Amino acid sequence: MLRQAVLRPQVRPILRLSESWIGTRSFSYSSRVKQATSDSTENEPIAAALNNEYQSNIYIHRLPESTSEQSPLLVALHSRLNLSPKFQLNTLSQCLNSLPVAKNDGLANNFGLNTVGKTLLSYYVAEYLLLHYPRLPMPIHNAAVDSLMGVEALSSIGRSWGIEVDELTKLDKFLGKQSEFLKYGRLRFLDEDAKSQNIQVAGIEEVLSQQQQHLTKEDIAYAAAVRSIIGGIYTHCSEEAAKQFIQDHILSRKVPLAEMFQFSQPINELVRLCDKLQFEEPVAIRLIAETGRKSASPQFLAGVFVGNEKLGEGIGSSLKEAQTRASINSLLAYYLYSPITAEGDQISVPSDANHKFEGVVGLGDVAI
Repeated sequence: MLRQAVLRPQVRPILRLSESWIGTRSFSYSSRVKQATSDSTENEPIAAALNNEYQSNIYIHRLPESTSEQSPLLVALHSRLNLSPKFQLNTLSQCLNSLPVAKNDGLANNFGLNTVGKTLLSYYVAEYLLLHYPRLPMPIHNAAVDSLMGVEALSSIGRSWGIEVDELTKLDKFLGKQSEFLKYGRLRFLDEDAKSQNIQVAGIEEVLSQQQQHLTKEDIAYAAAVRSIIGGIYTHCSEEAAKQFIQDHILSRKVPLAEMFQFSQPINELVRLCDKLQFEEPVAIRLIAETGRKSASPQFLAGVFVGNEKLGEGIGSSLKEAQTRASINSLLAYYLYSPITAEGDQISVPSDANHKFEGVVGLGDVAI
C-alpha cells in the first residue's frame, strides 16, 4: 500500500503533462489548418481559373471515326490535301477544333497537335533559311521566318485549302435543317455565346490588341488548324511525311527576300562591308556605259569593282542613281548568297538522309 501511494503521485503529473502537450499540439495543428483553409479560400478564384485553363487543354475523348465519315466537308478536305489513309478523319476534325473542352461537349481540341506542328515548322523553316541563305542579317531572317510560318501566312494557306468557319448557332442550324455532322468539317473556334454575338457590320472588324491590330481570332484559328494538320501527319504517318508536307505547302512559297532590305546609305554600307571582309584593294564605282547623256532620257550603267573583280552593277537615269543601284545590287548579291553543289543543285540539309555539307558559306559573320 505504501509503495502504491508513493508511486501514484508520480504517475499523475506525467499524465497531466502529456495532456497539456497534446492540447498544445492540437491547438497548433488546428491553427495551421485554419490558416491553410483561409488561404485556400482567398486563392479560390485563382485556383479555379488555373483549373479551367488546365481543363481546356486536357484530353477528354475523340470523335468516333464512324461519325467523322458522315461529314462531307471533312472527307473533301482530306482528299483535297491528299492526306494518307493512315491520317484518320477524326484527327482531322480535331485539328479544326480550337474550342475549350468544356465548351465543346468534351471533344479534344487541337492544343497538343498545334504544339507539335509548330515545333516541326520552326525547325524545318529555320533549317531551310540558315542553310540556303547563311548570310541573311538577323532582322531579315526573322522577317523571312514570319513570312513562311507567321499567323498571316498560315491563315492564308488555311483559307486556300477551302476550310470553312462554323459560324451558325444551333438554332440557325435547326431552322435551316442543316446536318449536325457538317460542323465537324469546319473550323470551330466560336462558342454558342460568341456566335450569337457575332454580328458582322460593314467597316468594323474585331482585333485582339493594339500590338496585333492586323490579327483576328479567325486568323489565329486558321493558323492553329494548319499547324495541327502538320502535327497530325507527324503523329499518324511519319516525320518524313510531315517534312514533305511542309516542303510542298510552306517552303515552296516564294518569299521576296530582296524586298525586305532597306539601305539608307548603300554606298557607305558597301564600303564598311568590304572593310569588314578585309579586301586588300579599295572599292571603286566606275561608269561602264552610257547613252543619251544630253537627251531627255539618258541611261547610265555603273559597276562596283574591287580591283578587277566586279561585285555588281546598276542602271539609272543619272550617274548618282546608277551608282546607288550598283551598290544596292552588290549588297544584295552578298547577303542573298546561296551555296550550291558542284553540279549546280541546291545543297542538302541536315534532316536529309545521308547529309553531307557542301558549298562555301563564307567567314561566318555578317557585316551590317
